[in-house]
Amino acid sequence: MASLASHRVRAVLSAALDGALVGGAEAALDLPPRSWSRARVHLAVSAVVAAETVVRELPVLRRVLNGLPVVPEDPRDRSARLHQALVTTGWGLAVTVVDGPLARALRRRGSDRPHLLLGVVAGVAAAASTLPVWWRRAGERAADDAYEDQALASLDEELAELLGELPH
Repeated sequence: MASLASHRVRAVLSAALDGALVGGAEAALDLPPRSWSRARVHLAVSAVVAAETVVRELPVLRRVLNGLPVVPEDPRDRSARLHQALVTTGWGLAVTVVDGPLARALRRRGSDRPHLLLGVVAGVAAAASTLPVWWRRAGERAADDAYEDQALASLDEELAELLGELPH
């Protein structure tokens, strides 16, 4: 099973992805409206969300394609994803509400790309808000993996003992 370090790397990447999605959507507002460049940014954000969803659900898809029963989802995973969805939506809505006045104020102060600055701030805030949940979940997954490894080792030992007792 995966180590604590690999689970933590995934946690950091998940939080960074959350921040990049929120920040990227906001930063795209610096691009001309209805332009191909803005559409590309929004398409990229949508593609990343779709790819992340497929990667997360890949084990379930494999089981279904192989005709195996689907393993029930861990409620802790569902809770972490719900938190992530609410936090990223909240930061997206918050930056949308303050976007107009803050962007105008930043432009008056000489900023050429106020939405980029707001996107960076909102993205970092979103990532910082989801990281603790992903980090905690990574620790739980690593503990679950260690328990499963220990249980499998114990079963292997019992099986070896049983096979050693059989007449040859």
